[in-house]
Amino acid sequence: MTVSPHALQDVSIVGVGRTAMARRLETTTLSACLEAARLALDDAGLRVSDIDGVSARWPGPGGTVFQPGSADWSNLLGVPLRWVGDTYPQGIPAALEAAAAIVTGQCTAVLVVGGQAGVLGGDSVASYTRPDNEFISCWGSITQAQFALVAQVYLARYRPDRTALADLAASIRNSGSANPDAVMAGRGPYRAQDVLASPLIASPFHLLEVCLATEGAAAMVLTSNDRAADLRGVPVRLLGGACEWYRQQYVDPPRYDEVALIGSDAGRRAFGMAGMEPADVDVLELYDINIFEVVRQLEALGFCPPGEGVAFAAERGITVAGGLPVNTDGGLLSFAHIGWGAPTLKIVEAVRQVRGEAASGQVQGARTALVTGAGSGAQYHNVLLLERGR
Repeated sequence: MTVSPHALQDVSIVGVGRTAMARRLETTTLSACLEAARLALDDAGLRVSDIDGVSARWPGPGGTVFQPGSADWSNLLGVPLRWVGDTYPQGIPAALEAAAAIVTGQCTAVLVVGGQAGVLGGDSVASYTRPDNEFISCWGSITQAQFALVAQVYLARYRPDRTALADLAASIRNSGSANPDAVMAGRGPYRAQDVLASPLIASPFHLLEVCLATEGAAAMVLTSNDRAADLRGVPVRLLGGACEWYRQQYVDPPRYDEVALIGSDAGRRAFGMAGMEPADVDVLELYDINIFEVVRQLEALGFCPPGEGVAFAAERGITVAGGLPVNTDGGLLSFAHIGWGAPTLKIVEAVRQVRGEAASGQVQGARTALVTGAGSGAQYHNVLLLERGR
């Protein structure tokens, strides 16, 4: 089989689904993931028997003790699988790996699903924010502290308007406040002063500048464009995508001069594959683990020069009505952060936006979307460009 230089564009996302989002759900991770998977399959007009590829961490109970364990879904779903994606079974990496499997004939339809439920609560932090890695858990570090190391240097070097940065956080949180499906629905509206008055979590980040830790699950189904033409939903075509890894996340601390522009190479490759420029994007669903990452990603992806992200975003406006709509559902800051399912949740919102089906904060006329994952503190970054199909 001959694979074209842009074979990625022969694949579409044909179904998406997500459960209710909450600080805690009275169910299990497995049950939540199954619900999200059912919703995505229904959205696509497919049955479980149509799936022959899965990319999903196995949450248990039972099954393997070796993670990620995507093959365990074969037994649960009752279907034989031709392909499983265990490299990074969520979000953009999962979508890119699934697309590669589809265009090379390894499988025909892939389910990607993930999330968490019944695991949060109490006084302890979410386990994934304090992994049991050297120099992390034993010293009481958390993932936000890793990002803070990068942000502190940025603020000292470029000295952006701190109030303007806080106002960007307020804008995203207010999108969540207006979204009835968001965990923070009705909380707000916020002003920059409210953000800066909230408790300091990891200097320089205040509480209202960092993401949530919540529960829920998200799923998507991918297949070839040829098959997508016969399905129920509006397909959303993959235009370009790439990943960039500097080192393993949350092991060695990030150094500003090494990771400040991480994602720039992935962005250049993704935009080049799509034949697009940043100005061609209608809506951005950026991985907002904190508000600094939104600014940093705008710079790394070429929307503006380094050091100018705060002023650029403030001038353009990042609300749904602004010139640069960012995180239209409220993002990780206000909509939800569902652990391993969060990267897929970003794609779900992007698909709904370009279909014109967003539950809240619909960008009128949106046809193209940019999705990102991870960032400087995690020391890897991934980029995906999507376009509405027929």
